[in-house]
Amino acid sequence: MKRLIIITLCAGVAVLGPRLRAWGQAPLTEPAVVDDRQTEDIINTILDESPDTKTPDTNRQPAPDGAIKAKPDSGAGADAAANRQKAPYGATGGTKKSADVKEATAPKVTTEEDVLLRTGIDFYKNGLYESSLRKFQELGEKFPKGALKESAGFWTGRVLAKLYRYDEAIKEFSAVTPESGDYQAALFSIAECYQMKGDRITSIEYYQKVYALFPSRDLADKALLNIGKLYLDQQRGSQALDSAVRLVKEYKDRDTVDDAYYLMGKIYEKDPRLKDVETARQIYRQFIKKSETDPRFGNSPLKKRVVEDLARIEKMYFKMEK
Repeated sequence: MKRLIIITLCAGVAVLGPRLRAWGQAPLTEPAVVDDRQTEDIINTILDESPDTKTPDTNRQPAPDGAIKAKPDSGAGADAAANRQKAPYGATGGTKKSADVKEATAPKVTTEEDVLLRTGIDFYKNGLYESSLRKFQELGEKFPKGALKESAGFWTGRVLAKLYRYDEAIKEFSAVTPESGDYQAALFSIAECYQMKGDRITSIEYYQKVYALFPSRDLADKALLNIGKLYLDQQRGSQALDSAVRLVKEYKDRDTVDDAYYLMGKIYEKDPRLKDVETARQIYRQFIKKSETDPRFGNSPLKKRVVEDLARIEKMYFKMEK
């Protein structure tokens, strides 16, 4: 009987050993050294494996319909909605519907209207928010049916957000129609306002709209990143990991990839359900390795934090390796 009990206990330890590491506890014996190939395998496993399969979450909320299969928006204003410096207007229409409107029936942009918008934007960029707001309001009053009315409304929303008047800003952003080249940026700005107000759920909903409706635009990856951060703040690691993995898979050429790697490391370091400090350590190591060849990682403002976080968890959990 004693022999049977000893065998059973040994078997139990063999089964529970990996789970102890999954909970982030320091191993009782010196862990095996993980080489670069194993590190790559860990990252590839994260990217190839569905988070649902890896860590089932009964509270998981399904992604909105079309989040993956949504067709890229083909509007001429794709870059204008995400990059205001390249094209600060976008009121001529950023969707196919607006592109089909005959030029003869399109509103004309008067010189004064254009000057008012440009002046308001310049004031905004220089931090003169009250002066900027007055110019946009003047534009709306003088040209209530003008071609730049929606752009003026969008920029009014941005000014109000800078002044912490989030409810008013949301109202302005919500008035931007899908036909406008500013529509995607307006949705993103609404999400940011709700995030600043502390309404994480509504914020996630609007970030999901940005990603689902405009998957090929510049703000789609940023929306996914913010979704992941918000979920991590709520200790919903599976959803956070899903967003980070989608970002790396679908937007691997974007400048937010370094943020996605850091987010994955934080998920495995902090989330109570997915916590696995060994995986977090390997992700941080992979980040540092990539910084040697990829300027997105090498010049990343997150690199210093990755180095510090890696040193901290190695000191806390992996003392016996030294």
